Amino acid sequence: MTKQKFLSAIMVGGYISLGAMTYLMIPNTMVASLFFATGIFLVFNFNNMLFTRVCPLTAATGEYKPIDWLCAWVGNAVGAFLVASIAHFSRFEGKIAERLQSVGQMKLDDSFISLVIMGFFCAVLVSYAVLIGKKFKAGSFPQIFFVWLFITAFVFCGFDHVVANMYYISAYSLAFGVQPLKIILSLAAVTIGNIIGGLLIGTIEKKHIPDQPL
Repeated sequence: MTKQKFLSAIMVGGYISLGAMTYLMIPNTMVASLFFATGIFLVFNFNNMLFTRVCPLTAATGEYKPIDWLCAWVGNAVGAFLVASIAHFSRFEGKIAERLQSVGQMKLDDSFISLVIMGFFCAVLVSYAVLIGKKFKAGSFPQIFFVWLFITAFVFCGFDHVVANMYYISAYSLAFGVQPLKIILSLAAVTIGNIIGGLLIGTIEKKHIPDQPL
């Protein structure tokens, strides 16, 4: 685990949090799902230590190692908590309070197996966004289109992304109270689902990833 990777992971946690904040601000679910990808595009263009990116690429290209999972997970959590904490002391929290309460409580009250499954399906779609994104040049129309398509799909379906959940649960806890056991179980379940989905797709699609972008 290097200092540079850890700082990158913290920034990524912040990027995804910005996407989640935008999602909570928009009442229409479809439109909100489209704008959640704001955070993902920041990841693709600036810092790449996103937990659900590191996992599939560990299997598909070998550019990351299991130790990088820990670096990404912890750094992403720190970044998400920092953003949630800063927003807690602003009027922004009041603007999202109603939706935040609904989303946060749903993620904390869901069953362990349900969260694993919802995390798995999220990872399948995110992994395809990551792997297809690597097939095209950064910033090219095909890359933007396919990444946006898969990210919008997972958000609209309500699948669980552990880093987004880190923000939702952090913000919910700051606003409505901490539920330690539920937080641990919720994040653990989604993490397991994200790992399984990421490694599965990374392994299956390994042969389709070119050495250089098209």
